[in-house]
Amino acid sequence: MKYPDDDQVMKYDYLSHRYVLTANGVYTQLGINLNTTLNTAGDANPSTLADRILRRVSQTVYAYLYRDSMNSDWLEYILATYAPLRGWVQEMLLAQLLYVLTNGFVSDYAGINVAKGHSMDIEQLRGRARIAPEVEDVALRTIPGLGYCLKYIGSLPGVPCELYHKEY
Repeated sequence: MKYPDDDQVMKYDYLSHRYVLTANGVYTQLGINLNTTLNTAGDANPSTLADRILRRVSQTVYAYLYRDSMNSDWLEYILATYAPLRGWVQEMLLAQLLYVLTNGFVSDYAGINVAKGHSMDIEQLRGRARIAPEVEDVALRTIPGLGYCLKYIGSLPGVPCELYHKEY
């Protein structure tokens, strides 16, 4: 099988170079119908809300993975093309979606309690709470055949020019 690969649960976005869950995949994997679960009141385009949320979940997970990396291009490449990681990506995206549906996007929290007239340090409020604990756990697993994890902060190989953004 050639990777990246689309199926009913995840599609690969070639413009952003990351996997994104599908609304149908969320329903089959989690039993959640996003079209009826999400509050579309006041949304300018409710028919696209589920897809926008799923893209944002994907962006959040990938940003977390790239944040400390010395070579995010390599991570992007192996996340797209290395078969053993596809299931991990799906697991992380589903965990992060559940986290967002429960807690909202923590990165949107302002840290201001208007009623009490208090504000809170944003980093203290958001901190590590931006990402689901399950995503952190998966990102710290040793990748089969490579010997390091997705949150490895050491030197990683480069992506050869002839492969960079080719078919992924």
